[in-house]
Amino acid sequence: MADAYKHKKHYRVRADDSSIKTFTSTSNANTVIGFTSAFDTSTPTKTEALADTDTTLVVTYEFDTDDEQTAFQTAFDAAWANSPHSPFNPADATDRVEHFKTEWLNEDGSVSATEDL
Repeated sequence: MADAYKHKKHYRVRADDSSIKTFTSTSNANTVIGFTSAFDTSTPTKTEALADTDTTLVVTYEFDTDDEQTAFQTAFDAAWANSPHSPFNPADATDRVEHFKTEWLNEDGSVSATEDL
């Protein structure tokens, strides 16, 4: 993989009562969030970590080319355009998955730009 084509997306899950859920592991976070096939576009290499006292799943997506990263982002954006919840199929249908930050990374892994949503 080429380090030049990486970005991080930050996700959390808000319950029906507006509280933010705590994850027990990255595997648990994936189950609770329920990522759809849009996240498989261009088959990125994914590195996952919990943050913010285990209430945030941070996924680093890495691609071989800029075209692959662009195709992934286009699929992600299109899924959001269809419905604010369509990129996700949460384990609890009353949960709301929030993608609240994207960090675009330089080749050395440092942040080049941050988009707070």
